[in-house]
Amino acid sequence: MTELHEYVGAVHLHSCYSDGSGTLREIAAAGGRAGLDYVVVTDHDTLRPREDGWQGWRDGVLLVPGVEITCRDRSHVVALGAAEVANLQFKPLRRVLFDLQNQGAAAFVAHAHPAHIMGISLKAGELLDWDIPGFTGVELWSFMHDICNGLMPWRIPSFIYTWRRRIRGPHPDTVAHWDRVTRHRRFAAIGSLDNHAMVMPVFGKQVLSYEEGFRTLRTHVLTREWTGPAVLRVHSPAPAALSLLRNGAVMDWTTGTDLEHRAEEAGVYRVEARFEGRPWVYTNPVYLRPVTK
Repeated sequence: MTELHEYVGAVHLHSCYSDGSGTLREIAAAGGRAGLDYVVVTDHDTLRPREDGWQGWRDGVLLVPGVEITCRDRSHVVALGAAEVANLQFKPLRRVLFDLQNQGAAAFVAHAHPAHIMGISLKAGELLDWDIPGFTGVELWSFMHDICNGLMPWRIPSFIYTWRRRIRGPHPDTVAHWDRVTRHRRFAAIGSLDNHAMVMPVFGKQVLSYEEGFRTLRTHVLTREWTGPAVLRVHSPAPAALSLLRNGAVMDWTTGTDLEHRAEEAGVYRVEARFEGRPWVYTNPVYLRPVTK
C-alpha cells in the first residue's frame, strides 16, 4: 500500500464577493480555528477571489476559489477549476456544462433537493439534470438546505439558537438516485455547506457563523492506491452505526468502530455511518469490477 493522505475541508460557501457576510481573510481564519486543511469558496457567478490573488495558503488553510453558476431555469452548478465564467450566467444548463467541460473544470449538481421556505422551493436543478453530459458529481448533502427546509419566518429567532435540532441528513431521494447513477458510471459525492453566515438585521446575529459551519459537514479527501484481496475494511474514529452498501442495498452492518466484509460480488460499494442516531459519514463509492482477461 502507498502512503495515505487525508485532507479535511469545507465546500461551497459564500463571501462578501457575492452574498456572504465575511471576507476571505475572515473565512480562512475561521477555517483555521475549526481545524480545516482547505476551504472551497464558491461565490455566485464570479471568479474575482482568484483574480484578486486569494487562491493559495492563508494562515495554514488552503483557499480554493470555485464558483456557483446560476443557469437558466433555476439550475445551479458548482464548478472547480473553471477558467472563465463571465458569460455563463443565465445560460442553458447544457451550454454551461459544455463550456465547463471544455475548460477542464469539474462540475457538481448544487443542492439537488432545495429547502422549502414558506412553502416555496428555493432554486435548484432536477434529478434528471444528472444525466446531462458534463457533471462530475453531486452535492449529496447540502447542509443549509437540510436545516432550513420547512422554515417559517416566525421560527427564525429560535432557529438561530436551535438549528442543530433540525439536522436530518441528505434527502433520501438524492441518495437513492446517486446509488442508481453510480451503478453505471463514476459520479462523485461531496458535502456542501452553502453557508452565507448572514447577519439578521433585527437580531444582529449571524445565522450559522463560518466557524460553526466548518465544525459541521466536512468533505474528506483521501488519496491512496490499493491492491489486494477484495476485503473491505471500515474503521470509524468513534463508535457508530456502520452500514456497508452494494449498489444502494445494505450488505453488512454493525455498531462499533470496525466492520470487515469480504466482497464476493462485483459492484459499487460505499459506507454510511450514523452517530448518536444522526447522519454522519457518507463515503464515495469503491468500484469492484470483475477481472477481465
